[in-house]
Amino acid sequence: MTTNDVIDRVIDFGQELPAYGEAAYEWISGNVWLLFLVPAVFIAFALVISVARRRFGLGPLKGRQAFEVLPTTGFDPVLEDVLRFAKHLAQAQRSVSRWAFTPVRGTAVRVRLLSQNGLLTMRVEGPARAAEVLRHQGYRQCEMRAVGAAMADAERPEIRLGVGLDTDTQTALAA
Repeated sequence: MTTNDVIDRVIDFGQELPAYGEAAYEWISGNVWLLFLVPAVFIAFALVISVARRRFGLGPLKGRQAFEVLPTTGFDPVLEDVLRFAKHLAQAQRSVSRWAFTPVRGTAVRVRLLSQNGLLTMRVEGPARAAEVLRHQGYRQCEMRAVGAAMADAERPEIRLGVGLDTDTQTALAA
């Protein structure tokens, strides 16, 4: 094949472009319904997947396990202990099998710092399937105590924005 042959083929193809355009226009005008059907099917498929992910995520969110970290009086962790604890938390999330329909929020490990009567406590919460991993991690000088589901629900944090504050405090916060 010579260069002239290639150029001749390109010219022939260019001369047939209007015929290709007419054929495409005729097909599109005859199948307009298909242009509306394809996006509708895609949207319906996306909706079904979204609902399925939400439904499959309800189970792991309902069955969460919480453990409270109770330090001893001589508790003074070094940086290596803190990094080891963080690594164990990351492994706890990975220990729960995640597949296409299990959302990340259902398998996430949550760390809460709570203050009750002036005492600061740390609570580690995760899926029930990762309870064994959560139970056996922690600092060397700390005890991991399981928290009951009723107690965990009763201690949900509440955020109040400006409720119950006197007018001077509200004015200072607004400024």
